[in-house]
Amino acid sequence: MPEGHKTHYLAREHNRRYAGERLEVSSPQGRFSEGANAVSGHVLESVRASGKHLFYKFEGNRIVHIHLGRYGSYAEQTSPPKPPVGQVRLRMVSQTLTLDLRGPSQCRLIDRETQQSVLDSLGPDPLDGGDKAEVWAAISKSSKPIGGLLLEQAVVAGVGNIFRAEVLFETGLD
Repeated sequence: MPEGHKTHYLAREHNRRYAGERLEVSSPQGRFSEGANAVSGHVLESVRASGKHLFYKFEGNRIVHIHLGRYGSYAEQTSPPKPPVGQVRLRMVSQTLTLDLRGPSQCRLIDRETQQSVLDSLGPDPLDGGDKAEVWAAISKSSKPIGGLLLEQAVVAGVGNIFRAEVLFETGLD
């Protein structure tokens, strides 16, 4: 499962490559057809990461919310694209590049209010200037084991099992 550093990397790269472009969006697999139709032909304004979540903001208060989960992945190719291979949930095509998304745990069209609800459910994101004091306050008032708390996205957004293990090893905590 991609952790926060990977989603922040994807947001930076997708901003660099696709933001400002009018994209043709489809769902070759069919599971996101309605959402794809709602954003197709619109300009992608920006891509934002928060924790393990990605938000693709299109003009007109249209946001595509992606959570890669365990199996989600992106593949990129030049445009015009070749026919989709496998279960492509979302395809975004610019003049020069095509981005295919396969296997996400979430791929849905949302508005700003729903995005804010997702953001409100997350703890601070350390890769987005999250408040360390807020994280420490949540950890210090809990009686749960530190390993479990580090994985709770409401305590600190973006940490997964790899970072949890590394942090605990580096600090000498069991």
